[in-house]
Amino acid sequence: MATPRLELLEATETTIAVEFKPLSSASDYELQWKRIEQKQWSGAASTSVKADGKKKTKAEAYDLEPGSTYCVRLVCGGEPGPELIIDTEQVGCTPKADKSCCVIS
Repeated sequence: MATPRLELLEATETTIAVEFKPLSSASDYELQWKRIEQKQWSGAASTSVKADGKKKTKAEAYDLEPGSTYCVRLVCGGEPGPELIIDTEQVGCTPKADKSCCVIS
């Protein structure tokens, strides 16, 4: 069974959102992520993902460090899929629609 390939939806300062097309033979997946400097996957952060029969299933890596590079992968039935290398955004000081601007003095 081949693990589905992840597609990047969005990377913010502290999250990475991905989606994948679930296999018809599996409904339980695990999204794993680690900083690129971390060589081994043991000790990587992870979250369980339940595919609900939709054409695409979304998952999110969270509590990430702004301006860092992460390696993200999906695991299905103990088999890891292809890895994505993704940078989180730098902390910005520009106005956002629902937030105010920070001030540096």
